[in-house]
Amino acid sequence: MAASVFGRRAQRAMGSAFVLSAIAIGSAHAQAPDRAAIQAQVVKRHDTAIKALQDWIALPSIAAEDRNAKQGAEYMAQLARDAGFQKVEVVDTGGKPGVFATLDAGAPTTVGV
Repeated sequence: MAASVFGRRAQRAMGSAFVLSAIAIGSAHAQAPDRAAIQAQVVKRHDTAIKALQDWIALPSIAAEDRNAKQGAEYMAQLARDAGFQKVEVVDTGGKPGVFATLDAGAPTTVGV
C-alpha cells in the first residue's frame, strides 16, 4: 500500500512540476516558439527541476490522511511563483487549502490546471 501511495504522489508531483515547468518555459517563447530554444532550457534546468521534484516528494501532502495539507499547498504556491505565475494565492476552503494561480504569457488561449 505504501508503495502505491508514494507512486501516485510521485506521479502527481512530477506531472504538476512538468506542467509548471512547461508553462514557465513556454511563456518565455509564447510569441515565437522555437523548439531548439525550448529544448535548451529544458536541458539547462534539468537538475533544478529534479531537485524540486525530490523536495516536493519528500514532503508528504495527503489530504485523505490529513497530512501536511497546508505545507503542501504552500509548496505548490511557491512552485507556481518560481515558475513565473503573476498571481498566486493559497485559498482557505474551510477544509483542505487549494492553490489558485494565473500566468498571462500573452497566448490567445487559456488553460486551466
